[in-house]
Amino acid sequence: MDLILLVGPQAVGKMTVGKALEEKIEARLLFNHETIDLFARFLGYTAETFRLSERIRLDLFRAFTENAETNATQGIIFTVVAGFDMEADWNVLREWTSIFLDAAGSVYFVELEADLNERLERNKSDYRLSKKPSKRDLSFSEMELLESMKKHRLNSLDGEVTEKLPGVHYLKINTTQLSAEVTADRITSWLDKKGFGEISSF
Repeated sequence: MDLILLVGPQAVGKMTVGKALEEKIEARLLFNHETIDLFARFLGYTAETFRLSERIRLDLFRAFTENAETNATQGIIFTVVAGFDMEADWNVLREWTSIFLDAAGSVYFVELEADLNERLERNKSDYRLSKKPSKRDLSFSEMELLESMKKHRLNSLDGEVTEKLPGVHYLKINTTQLSAEVTADRITSWLDKKGFGEISSF
């Protein structure tokens, strides 16, 4: 019962890497917008949507750690954008990781970064747009991407994650020149060295 967090700014490649990683290890992908868009279909992108999305994630994480014997997979791969300058976001990360660590599970924190021009290109990819309805207004999603960079620090400082989230395994990868497949291979190799259970294809 492990949690693999793929963290990084918008359009850095988290979902695509997560999908490739899902094919290589005994874990299943839940990307950030899956829970948000579930409620947004009915409520729009409102505060209530985000509250319900956060609640269902917490319920899933708790149920997953409490039912290891019957879980359908060993781990959850979860993708998220975090504002590393925001204590509220650190508190959310602490809550998620503590659920797994307190249950004697492991947390693997993989941070992705990429150059802005590459992220702007990835923001328009067919796969991203097919999976994330809210990103299909390209003018809006590009503006959101650029504005979020001005407002928040979306990649961590050296040593920051291991200092603030003790007990997690941490890796940072610059994906600017890497395909999702190559990035997933690097993560898989690292997970194997860190003792992640079963590395396999299925």
